[in-house]
Amino acid sequence: MQEYVTDAIVLSVHSRGETDRLIGCFAKQLGRIEARMIGGRKPLSKLSPHCTPGGLVTIRLVEKNQLTLIDALQIPPSRLPTPAALRAIMLVRALAPKGVPDGRLWETLKRSLNEEEKNTEALFRILGYDVTAASCEACGDTPVSLFSVPHHEFFCDRCGARLPEHEVVYC
Repeated sequence: MQEYVTDAIVLSVHSRGETDRLIGCFAKQLGRIEARMIGGRKPLSKLSPHCTPGGLVTIRLVEKNQLTLIDALQIPPSRLPTPAALRAIMLVRALAPKGVPDGRLWETLKRSLNEEEKNTEALFRILGYDVTAASCEACGDTPVSLFSVPHHEFFCDRCGARLPEHEVVYC
């Protein structure tokens, strides 16, 4: 049995089973991970209030057959994530490989939680995508302004207008 204590940024929280939750994080030392939060859906859960998407937390995990979240403490200041931070979280959740720590990605994502401006171009570059060299997947035009997260494709304004709003990130 292995135990880890690390800082992490919460990427997602999903229900799992009757009382548990599955939490997705980008941890400083572990990279993108998913861990089981036992009893996370119970009204008196001590972990759930600390594990909101966009939150910076210190977590304690135990790994036996799977990662299990044992303890979580939100790092102040606690505030709602900006739209730019939510876009960054969406990109990391979709594009970062599981279990691969990346110091540059950690610092860029952490910085995006505190800034109002978007720094998606830096995130794309770290994740292996070059926005400046990309062309529209549908028509081949440049420059691109949208990225389809489920399909991992770039689009221009005209072609991207047909895509569902919740599936795109503006470059």
